[in-house]
Amino acid sequence: MATEQSKIWINQNFKGIELLSANYQQFEFSKHWHDELAIGIIEEGAEGLLYRGENLLVPSQHIVAINPGEIHTGFAGTERGWRYRMFYFDLNTLTDLFANSDLAIEPIIEQPIIFDAELYQQLLALHISLEISSLQITKDSLLSIALENLFSRYGALSSHENQFQPDTFSAKMARDYINDNWQRSVSLAELEKLTGCSKFKLIRSFNNVYGLTPHQYMLIIKIRNAKTLLTKGLSLIETALSCGFYDQSHFHRNFKRAFGIPLPIIYPVNFCNFVQEKTYNSD
Repeated sequence: MATEQSKIWINQNFKGIELLSANYQQFEFSKHWHDELAIGIIEEGAEGLLYRGENLLVPSQHIVAINPGEIHTGFAGTERGWRYRMFYFDLNTLTDLFANSDLAIEPIIEQPIIFDAELYQQLLALHISLEISSLQITKDSLLSIALENLFSRYGALSSHENQFQPDTFSAKMARDYINDNWQRSVSLAELEKLTGCSKFKLIRSFNNVYGLTPHQYMLIIKIRNAKTLLTKGLSLIETALSCGFYDQSHFHRNFKRAFGIPLPIIYPVNFCNFVQEKTYNSD
């Protein structure tokens, strides 16, 4: 028997973005349209799509884009069906997001099927960050990066900037601010206000200068300080709270990403020996 699973929600920090995660095997959508810009990523299987009078097939690891007001259907493209994640972007929300950008966008994507491995991973990371516990700067940064790349590569876009010139001073100012406030959850809006640089240009400048985005840098600083606090004898809960993580799962997940090992329930006295000698399964 086919199993149909779906979940739809709105992240409390982004009221203008509806999110869907679903696994369909036999389900078929009737003809419909969205007032929003619908962007999806196919994780497994393939989705069939009747769009603009054509039957299309969107395989796994591909992006599907449905423009506002376009009538379409969706159905299983293989016997196994398809598993996917969708964003439904309110048009006013998109306008607000790009209000201070040097990019002038129209919420129209030129092609319904996109194969772009980098953008696929960015959209996947964004969708997951809006489902699980994540720092606000992580959500904001992933949203800015993914949408800027989506519209600059595949949208109706005109740029007022012929060639990108990194703002080194703003990048350094943002880095110093993160270093001084690593215990808090510094937001992208804070950094934008501090530097006077748009979030889009700040992210690109920071990555150009330091090889990391601001949210990646902040997580590294938090985890490095967490390691120091743990070696001083603080408990996992005390350390997570001191470093500004939202919950234990958020702390554990990022610690393992940084050091390749999960946190133990009882923290050993000699952390250095523990890291060097203890081995864990990677799953």
